[in-house]
Amino acid sequence: MAIGRLSLSWAHKGDALISDGDGGYEWVDPDDPRTREVRLLDPVNSVGETTGTPGDNLLIRGNGLHAMRALLSSPEYADEYRGKVKLVYIDPPFNTGQAFEHYDDGVEHSVWLSMLRQHLEAIRDLLTPDGSVWVHLDDAEGAYAKVVMDEVFGRQNHVSTVIWEKSDSPRNSARFLSVDQDYIYVFAKDSEKWRPNKIARSASVDAKYKNPDDDPNGRWFGDNLRANKPYSLGRYEVTGPTGRTFSPPSGKYWRISEEKFREYESEGRIWWGAKNDAFPTMKRYLTEVGDMVPRTLWRHADVGSNRTSNSEMKALFPDQESFSTPKPERLLARVLDVASNPGDIVLDCFAGSGTTAAVAQKKERRWVTMELRNSTVDRYVAPRLRAVVDGRDTGGVSTVKSLEAESELPEGVTPEDARAFRSVLKRFTDHAGRGAVDAAAVAALRGMAAVREVSTPLWSGGGGFRELRVAPPVFEQRELGSMSFTTIADGVDDVRLARSVAAQIGYTSDNEAGPFVGRRGRSRLAVVRGVFDMPLAESLLAALDDGETLFVAATTIEEDARAHVRTVVKGSRVITIPGGLFMKGGAR
Repeated sequence: MAIGRLSLSWAHKGDALISDGDGGYEWVDPDDPRTREVRLLDPVNSVGETTGTPGDNLLIRGNGLHAMRALLSSPEYADEYRGKVKLVYIDPPFNTGQAFEHYDDGVEHSVWLSMLRQHLEAIRDLLTPDGSVWVHLDDAEGAYAKVVMDEVFGRQNHVSTVIWEKSDSPRNSARFLSVDQDYIYVFAKDSEKWRPNKIARSASVDAKYKNPDDDPNGRWFGDNLRANKPYSLGRYEVTGPTGRTFSPPSGKYWRISEEKFREYESEGRIWWGAKNDAFPTMKRYLTEVGDMVPRTLWRHADVGSNRTSNSEMKALFPDQESFSTPKPERLLARVLDVASNPGDIVLDCFAGSGTTAAVAQKKERRWVTMELRNSTVDRYVAPRLRAVVDGRDTGGVSTVKSLEAESELPEGVTPEDARAFRSVLKRFTDHAGRGAVDAAAVAALRGMAAVREVSTPLWSGGGGFRELRVAPPVFEQRELGSMSFTTIADGVDDVRLARSVAAQIGYTSDNEAGPFVGRRGRSRLAVVRGVFDMPLAESLLAALDDGETLFVAATTIEEDARAHVRTVVKGSRVITIPGGLFMKGGAR
């Protein structure tokens, strides 16, 4: 029986997938020039403070896969992004079979899997060694996507799967079960190097810390002292203040030694219950605990729900229909807090409504985002990001909301406790009915527990971004009878041809190098749209500095000129375009 690595199979898995730019797809050979061509990124405009360099925040119009390949292969971008992206979050079409207004969410299963794999392969090459990718999906394709991610990143690099509680109420119209969650599959580039940041403690988490015995060390939480795993020093008996004795149940152990137990008891850190006769627990003081290790269950109360994101979109675009499937800013903020730091590069190749870039800007990360549909960029992404830069976006994580007591609360009672108390008090009094309880006493209690919501601004604008566009292909496939061949597309001028050739073979475009249009180390590039002959060869060789080599890409080549260049300057190359650019193994 053959033994090999577990993998997922689907139709055309060995083929490449290309998009027609309008929602359609075609299977082609992986060496097809249409899938290997490095597209140019053309400038559109800039907003706010920018440098005009690849290091700016980038909003790219067009196919995300083409855009990522340009970041990976065009030297001016590759130096900035290949292996430099700390975090990638993507929220691709879920392939649910539904047709949403802003994108088609129902393609053939094998098409979806190939689309995902090609994107993941590009993402893998963009990530830093300690970077991570977070893929947001639901049940429609989630299980299959996990196996594809295992193949691309290695199963050992699966960090975990986050469960996001996307609904804050049940959907009673559901045919079977009310689906309340999405999944975010988290993979590290290298799980040995990736480490998550801890997250700040919330008031709701701290609310479990109380001080029922007026401990001078402040609020504490009773930590269980029993352990299931064998511990040689964990079998002993203790006597409580009332004379009652305690031992771990059969098959269990104390988590600490008897010596440590006595030490804690002398320090007043052992709690025997309100009547001093309960099984002991150890006090863990609020002042001793730091930030929290991220958990995998993300509640809507902490990171928002679908209702939250819809409200955010309505606030941003009050006069138009909301984007179909936005995500709440607090959800993205949690992802960014766990998996990146200020100054890190964050990428999202399915921009959608632009939430990832908007939150990254507010949290002082560098970002790159791509969106296929121009209508979505014009209607949502670009206006939203301009509002973030201008400081007009005051929603989402631009502000933090907290509760504040209107009068001093008893020690150990938080504003959240007070609000919950008022809610419970109202239910009791409503149930009892008017006149059944002392109205003055109820009013006094409500007054003691009065709280108000306070908004603190965290973002007031700043920074900027450049907008680019994935350029149309410079080369195209044409049919002549039963033959298929690659040619230069109509309307492509010499400048664009030269830029495209330079990007394809990894040369940096250089328009100030005399007859040369690009350079890579000590090699100079010349692109000739016409005949490369002996006079031109002599001219280009004469323009080289000592120690430099020549790379010539020409539409027509005289063989004596090719041989002359290779003989005079060892290491020089002469290829035809476009054919020589797409030969197997590459023209580099």
